[in-house]
Amino acid sequence: MKKFIFFSLILAVFSCKMNKNSVGNNGQTCETIGTVKDFSELDGCGLLIVLENGDKLNPAKINNADFKLKAGQKIKFGYKEMPDMMGICMSEKAIVEVTCIEEFSAADNRLCVDTKNPFEIGWMDKALDRHNPQQVVKYKMTDGFAYLFKGIPLAYFYDCRGQFICKTNGADDDCFRNSVQPAGKGKIIWQGEGIWD
Repeated sequence: MKKFIFFSLILAVFSCKMNKNSVGNNGQTCETIGTVKDFSELDGCGLLIVLENGDKLNPAKINNADFKLKAGQKIKFGYKEMPDMMGICMSEKAIVEVTCIEEFSAADNRLCVDTKNPFEIGWMDKALDRHNPQQVVKYKMTDGFAYLFKGIPLAYFYDCRGQFICKTNGADDDCFRNSVQPAGKGKIIWQGEGIWD
């Protein structure tokens, strides 16, 4: 009986480790879009991933041995920063571990965006500049997500593909009643300075 319990515990620990690794490599959502560019003319730099907002990431580790980065390649990927890692490039915003990665095809241009960081998505970064909101609120919809760029006195509602839906004063207009209110309770994914603090 003791041998059976011991064997079961070892099997359980091994299974947990296997599941954890598979989630880290395959369970990530590749939602960040970037372009691989060659910066080897700069000291200590090589291939960097340039996000749609212009930030550069140094991919120190890629959790997919079969994927090879090439200059000019457009990719969708997930990542986590490696703050303890030091580099000599000095041009990147962060050194990162790429947790998932895939080629970005032309058909992906209309994909629904599910993000927690509006600065990483091109159309959202432009909407932040255009509307100068105090908050960005994300709503779960039946066909994906929607985002409200909430400012004063107006807020601007977009679908997850970057299509403008409507603008609202936040209470007594058609946009609020027909689009924002039916979306339910949203989640704040970004908050700037101002009255919302």
